[in-house]
Amino acid sequence: MIRSFRFRLALLASLLTGAALLAFGGGAWALLRVQRLDRLDADLRAHAERETGRRRDVDDWRRIESRLAADLGFDDARALALAVSDGQGSDYRSPHWPAGLAMAALPWPAAAEGHVGEAPPRRPPREAPSAPPTPRQDEAGGDRPLPRDRPPRDRGGEDGSPAERPHVVSLTRRAGEQTWHVALAVAGGNRVAVAADEQVVAAEMAEVRRAFVWALPPVLLLVGFGAWLFSARALRPLKTLTAVSRELSVAALDRRIPAAGEDAEFVELIEVFNHMLARLERSFEQAQRFSADAAHELKTPLAILQGQLERAIQAAEAGSALQAQLADILDEVRRLSSISGKLLLLSQADAGRLRLHREAVDLSAALAELIEDARLLAPHLQINAKVPPGLVVQADGALLQQVLHNLLSNAMKYNTEHGWIRCEASAGAQGVTLRIANASHQPAPSDPEQWFARFVRGDVARTRAVDGVGLGLSVAREIARAHGGDLRWVPGPVGEVCFELQLR
Repeated sequence: MIRSFRFRLALLASLLTGAALLAFGGGAWALLRVQRLDRLDADLRAHAERETGRRRDVDDWRRIESRLAADLGFDDARALALAVSDGQGSDYRSPHWPAGLAMAALPWPAAAEGHVGEAPPRRPPREAPSAPPTPRQDEAGGDRPLPRDRPPRDRGGEDGSPAERPHVVSLTRRAGEQTWHVALAVAGGNRVAVAADEQVVAAEMAEVRRAFVWALPPVLLLVGFGAWLFSARALRPLKTLTAVSRELSVAALDRRIPAAGEDAEFVELIEVFNHMLARLERSFEQAQRFSADAAHELKTPLAILQGQLERAIQAAEAGSALQAQLADILDEVRRLSSISGKLLLLSQADAGRLRLHREAVDLSAALAELIEDARLLAPHLQINAKVPPGLVVQADGALLQQVLHNLLSNAMKYNTEHGWIRCEASAGAQGVTLRIANASHQPAPSDPEQWFARFVRGDVARTRAVDGVGLGLSVAREIARAHGGDLRWVPGPVGEVCFELQLR
């Protein structure tokens, strides 16, 4: 599974936003529900208080019940129930009044004077006006008639006594599986009960909850997408570090990343990375300079020592022990000379200063000559070659000859007792491809780069019985890459080692 910091950041932002929205939405929903129920109770109390001072017949109460349901915004008229009693036998109760809400069992509020049902004290009636009102003068000086007579307010009882202020209470009762909010109002001998089913509020809150749930996923997607884009901007310095690291090579160790304009959290990282590049550059230059200087300084004394040993061998008695010892020393000097030359070549290749004298090289002819030499040097091996004639490449002839020699000499040295060597070459759109395979008892390493490690030799070549210093494949690959090609190990069946050389 691919781990992505940007994905985790976007996911975390979405989760945190979702949690915050859920907490806020839950709290707001609960608060809104409480406010809606409080408003419902207030509306019920207001309607109950308003209707206590009026006496109507049954038909009027039915119309009032329908109007109350419409005023409260109830789609279902059965969600509102009305019960009225005036104490004189003129009672009304909705057909759908909850059976669990018995009028006698409800906690009606006590009147200010006496008990519910007692008639208030009578007061003498007010005298009628002795004369009709006269017209008033308007601003223009003319008479302006009085307004038309309005129905008198219900400011008192039928006998002219002042109206008693209604006493109203709100309560919640459960009847069966329903919860009802009830407002009870008492004024004089009138009782009015207005009940509303809480399911109406529950349905409204369900709509609010449904809208919130439908709006939540798009919001989370938008937040996640925004976090994804923001993280791309925030991680831009890391992408720059990745790009520089990917392009990093020996020739580009002097490259630095500018820290101007970056966030403070990334400035320190960029500075540490630049300091690391500076240390790598200094260390590599020191190592490359040491290798080049050592190889160059050893070249002349080794050449002089080799010449003196050759003259001493010629002057020594033929077949003597001294001549044999001098010959062994000469072999070691030649081996040191070979190591020195290869180290010098590798140091130049590492520094990107390997000089190539490109020319047209007949690869087919060079391979044919080396294969013929291999058959003479290793007659016990079966050597098969499939090299078409006329393969020409633009390369440094001496260096290319060294690559081919290293590959074929390795195939002969690290072979089985009666093994084989297979050499195949072909030309294609990508250039010339050469594959050299041989039989081998050596197991393939877990890391293909171990084939090209410097001073690393196969298990069968740990002793001096097999010539070599462990630099041949490394030198061959550096030369191939200097020509724009490459040398790689090709996985194959057990008992076979194959290397592929590509030249462009």
